[in-house]
Amino acid sequence: MKQLPLLLLLVLCSLLAEKSQAQVTLTGTIIDKENGLVLPYASITNKTTGRRSYSDKGGFYKISAKKGDMVVFAFLGYNPDSLLVSADNGIVTREIHLVVESRQLHGVEVTTKFTPYQLDSINRRDLFGYILDNPNKPLAGGSTPVGAGIVFSPFTRYSRREKQKREFKKIYAKAEKDRYIDSRYTPLFVSRVTTLKGDSLRLFMMENYPDYDTLRMMPTEDLMYWITDKYKAWKK
Repeated sequence: MKQLPLLLLLVLCSLLAEKSQAQVTLTGTIIDKENGLVLPYASITNKTTGRRSYSDKGGFYKISAKKGDMVVFAFLGYNPDSLLVSADNGIVTREIHLVVESRQLHGVEVTTKFTPYQLDSINRRDLFGYILDNPNKPLAGGSTPVGAGIVFSPFTRYSRREKQKREFKKIYAKAEKDRYIDSRYTPLFVSRVTTLKGDSLRLFMMENYPDYDTLRMMPTEDLMYWITDKYKAWKK
């Protein structure tokens, strides 16, 4: 009878160990569905647990999950996709195919508070904020200590994960600029100014694409004059 509590303890430990081992490692690559190119620094989020990760430079990802967890895959400029984990344990390999989202926003039309571009930007910031809010690591011996006199070594600064984070921030910044340009320099807007349609419109816009800094400083009326001048030169 004295051995009964010990037996129960062993059974309990066995059950707890089995439960802790019921872990799924979800892994694979994230690629563009249309051309098969890998998508580096894509976001992988376990919506059930809140755990986050992102793919490496080769599009490879890995994240922990359990049966019933919902995992969401997202990449700048692509429609997100999700996967419901159905396996009980072990390694599950899935190749994730993401589809490019439409880059044509609704011009400069204004909602009750935000333009479509601003809403789009807010959603992206919410999605990738966990990476963007993670500060870059300074070099050891720099003038900006971290915490209570702590500085990071070059090994930390130039680790693979730190490089991935810095590269993602560059990609994100460029994507934000491209989306802003697309939100103002739309086919509908350019067509109204130039009367161009179809292939002629696409060719003109491709050959006369405004840069971000110029467009940021340019009100809509000046943009119309800019397009008109470019169109007159283009016709010649």
